[in-house]
Amino acid sequence: MKNITTLRDRKLMGQPSALFLTAAAMALTPGGSYASEKESSPAPFTSSAERCLIPAAEYHSVNPYVRRAILKVESNLNPAAIGRNANGTVDVGIGQHSSMHFKELAKHGIEPAHLLDACVGTYVAAWHLRRVVERHGNTWEGVARYHSATPYFNKRYQILLTNEPVRSKVLQGPLQRVPSINPSTSPAEELAARSE
Repeated sequence: MKNITTLRDRKLMGQPSALFLTAAAMALTPGGSYASEKESSPAPFTSSAERCLIPAAEYHSVNPYVRRAILKVESNLNPAAIGRNANGTVDVGIGQHSSMHFKELAKHGIEPAHLLDACVGTYVAAWHLRRVVERHGNTWEGVARYHSATPYFNKRYQILLTNEPVRSKVLQGPLQRVPSINPSTSPAEELAARSE
């Protein structure tokens, strides 16, 4: 399970490359300050963290509602989210980009600190989703490979993603029960753990 923290007071290290500055300039659109965001869930595409979501989705030809659901599930739309995984990898930013991809991103001028910018993180996440969908299909199983190819975790992620538009009132319908993060936990054990 991830341990998500915020880098509120940490300075971004390293100088941005020309490629990064060009991508950031393309990504920037008017928006407010992160500090002014309310804890409640605003209507989709209205928070400052989401200001680049539609342009990034259009640029990479991915569905903006699916893109938003992924960002909501991954980081709760928090551009400063950091997730530490049990396998030693770290996930960074609004799209929770894994440190196992840092080398590839560096070839494009994107450093880990750049992923803490909501627009950069959103564009990189849309780029990654486009690649996943091209490889595995534009299905929920294919989209959920953004997170995992392991069948249990892929199916769990599909449920998380399909629940998000219902929570955001984009779609109507019932929420599906989300299975435990631990596949060996039975529903009875899960209930007992919640009541402790």
